Amino acid sequence: MNINYISRNVGIALVLNAAFMFLSVIVSLCYEMDDAFSPLFLSGVITLASGAFPLVFVREVGTVTLKEGFFTIVLTWLLVCVFGSLPYILWGGDFSVIDAWFESVSGYTTTGCTALSDVEALPHSLLFWRTSTHYIGGLGVVVFMIIVLPNARSTFGLRLSSLEMGNLSKQNYKFKVMETARIIILVYLGLTVLQTLCLTLAGMDFFDALNHSMSIAATGGFSTKNNSAAAFASPAVEIIMIVFMYVSGLHFGLIYLCFRTRSLRIFKDPVIRFYSLVLLGSIVLTTFSLLSGGTERNFLTALRHSAFMNVSAASTTGFANAETLHWPVAALLIFFYLAFQGACSGSTTGGVKVDRICVSFSSIKARLKRNLHLNAIIKPRIGNRILSGEIIGETNLYLVFFMSLIFVGSILLSATGLDLKTSVTTSLACTANTGLTFGSLSSFGNYESFPVVSKIIYTVEMLLGRLEIYPVLAFFVIRRWK
Repeated sequence: MNINYISRNVGIALVLNAAFMFLSVIVSLCYEMDDAFSPLFLSGVITLASGAFPLVFVREVGTVTLKEGFFTIVLTWLLVCVFGSLPYILWGGDFSVIDAWFESVSGYTTTGCTALSDVEALPHSLLFWRTSTHYIGGLGVVVFMIIVLPNARSTFGLRLSSLEMGNLSKQNYKFKVMETARIIILVYLGLTVLQTLCLTLAGMDFFDALNHSMSIAATGGFSTKNNSAAAFASPAVEIIMIVFMYVSGLHFGLIYLCFRTRSLRIFKDPVIRFYSLVLLGSIVLTTFSLLSGGTERNFLTALRHSAFMNVSAASTTGFANAETLHWPVAALLIFFYLAFQGACSGSTTGGVKVDRICVSFSSIKARLKRNLHLNAIIKPRIGNRILSGEIIGETNLYLVFFMSLIFVGSILLSATGLDLKTSVTTSLACTANTGLTFGSLSSFGNYESFPVVSKIIYTVEMLLGRLEIYPVLAFFVIRRWK
């Protein structure tokens, strides 16, 4: 095991983490040095010192193996979550150690669940740090490392990026590793700046606009308000959020090509077409479900709530503009599917990714045709791309892993005393990194009163879902590797 290489790269991630802590300190100064100044400054110093130590005292090495790649990515995520919980612990308030860990993991994995009953009680700087964990996690610590590592152009750099983004998303980036990282950063920042400007013009306070823009770009869900998007009671704000939640769920590489070529040809991509049509159909069905069930009486209000909540679920952002506690079962089941499906690979979203759903459907369709036409040569494909047996096998295996994780998590959560509906829906919300739940929590609920054991289970599911399971499984069997 190349300890030198691992420690240096984890150190880089921690230094970058510390930079956002000090940025939150500046926010504290802008708000007359609120009471989170000292916790954030001390956390930044501790994190910076911990990250700088291996960079200064550990000797730089050359080539590395895939083993170090798996170990680095998992250890990096674990440590940034640990150090990311320091500002919460040092600030105190309603944060216990477990709640601070829960909030940190939920932030970095862009899940958006919270252990706080009163988010608005937090000082501005801590709210900004909370959103910053989304922003860091949305890009992925590994993408930051690709930018700064001197050997990022090596084969390992490509492998490491594929561990973070997944094989399916890598196929949609026809660029080299460094160019891919630059494109991701450019699109990420561009969406954030543009959305902040739009929300500010729509009447939202700049601080709230910036925080919500960062959350949506990361498809997170942390809001500065207890009632999420509903607190602003503004159709204009909600429409802007709907548009950017949808766009943030698309392939970042394809978004870049859209602006570079000044063309909307990306919507000819079969995966994006499938994602858009499923989302459109879900909005229509949910709207009529709300109207027929008597939950909403006004068509425009039903459409507005339906569009926002469906896009939020599909993009795994997790914001809410309506209370879903008394919504029809049909509408909630649609949310359940959209959260499971997620949006496109190559974005910051969670879920199994719509690409995998397309691959699975294509393989089923090809199998049914072969059963009807025994002598025909029928190969599964998405658009003009023929799918290999390896891609189909890995996709279907991942779907089984993902559903198994939700099932096992539901059983364990039920054992902690939670009811079945809450166990299943929250297990999905955390594994899919969507944060949007229904059941006893509803859309504005929090995890403050949940048992400590259940919160630990949730954080494990969040990390497994964010890292797409395989790197974490490999991490625990790494000693057996030859």
